[in-house]
Amino acid sequence: MKISKPLFVALFAVPILLLLLGTGGYFGWHALRAQHDENRDILQKFGFEIMPANPYTESTGVLGQKQLPATFAEDDLTPVEKVIHGLMKDKERLLKDNEALQQVVEQLKQQIADLEHYKAVNEQFAPETLEQELARTRGELEAGLRALPEAKRFSDFWINMMSGAALTEYRRFVDANRMLLDEPTRKRLVEHELINYAFCIGNAVEIAANSAAEVRSIARWLEQPETTRLPSALSADLNTVLPPCQKPLREQLNASLSARGG
Repeated sequence: MKISKPLFVALFAVPILLLLLGTGGYFGWHALRAQHDENRDILQKFGFEIMPANPYTESTGVLGQKQLPATFAEDDLTPVEKVIHGLMKDKERLLKDNEALQQVVEQLKQQIADLEHYKAVNEQFAPETLEQELARTRGELEAGLRALPEAKRFSDFWINMMSGAALTEYRRFVDANRMLLDEPTRKRLVEHELINYAFCIGNAVEIAANSAAEVRSIARWLEQPETTRLPSALSADLNTVLPPCQKPLREQLNASLSARGG
């Protein structure tokens, strides 16, 4: 039997067309299934992002009304939901731990501030050491000398020498008696007896010294009499001019000691 040409083409093309349709349908079905799974995961993640931190506890609504907890248990969650829920629990725990640590840090900061305040108050009202008192006394002596009209002729070098000599006498007295004077007595001695003594020393050095070099030697000797040696002639001159300055001061210092003891 003779097959017509159209029938022959149909018999040859139909199987190929069926094969192409089957192959396309297979790959199309898999692509559709993948897109469906992707959409489901996105929706699951979106749903858990807007869920409260703990869906199984009672919460308060926007209007202040109590909202009942979720009725489904954690066992009903999908694997993806369980992972997300576990991460949310970890985040909540870490936030609570961080809040507790912040409270500890704030407490420690307050303790440090209290200790610094306590230290400042103690330093303000604590008794001075000897070196602190001597430094303050010397500063007051220098300021007192510069305020005297009679001391205008003296340079800074002379002012330092004169105040240093007065401080040496004061320190000798304090060291010998192992005591510090009370503030009113010390203030009176600085403003009167020690200032007068310093000015007297300046006048005495002017008389004894014949050159600037001798003035510098006397200044070193007044600061450190035990370790400084002077020429015999200069030493003899000082032994003449210094006692009239030293005697009244030492008598007044001893008198202040007697008054304290009485």
